[in-house]
Amino acid sequence: MVLPLAKLRQVPPLLKAALKARSITTCDQLLAVAGRCDDRAALARAARIAPDQLTELVRRADLARVKGVGTVFGRMLEDLGIGEVAKLAHQKPGRLHARLHRYNAASQLARRSPTPDEVADWIAQARQLPILVTYPPRDQEAAG
Repeated sequence: MVLPLAKLRQVPPLLKAALKARSITTCDQLLAVAGRCDDRAALARAARIAPDQLTELVRRADLARVKGVGTVFGRMLEDLGIGEVAKLAHQKPGRLHARLHRYNAASQLARRSPTPDEVADWIAQARQLPILVTYPPRDQEAAG
């Protein structure tokens, strides 16, 4: 299924318009042209987009590749510091389920917490998906 960028959470209208002007309207298109950190930096410059804003959108598009995560569970994962496929792939299912359950009990963000089977499935999917998003080396990040 092709997911439009507009379906992602909190896409600023100016960012959406700048990407649309470059015929980037879906998550797949965004990941193809901005998944790599160098390509993302070039797109941010060319489209006059704030690099941090573009990176945040790329992370959301990346996480949207995992079937079943959706907007609310995606936000929960982001809030727990798991905002991309590579980080999700390194989680332990039982531990992540417990963290999500505690977080939702405290925040009441979702009507229900994800089930243990859902969390295990997300992690299994994340481990199978190719890595499409790269980041600058840590020392370069600190200098930039």
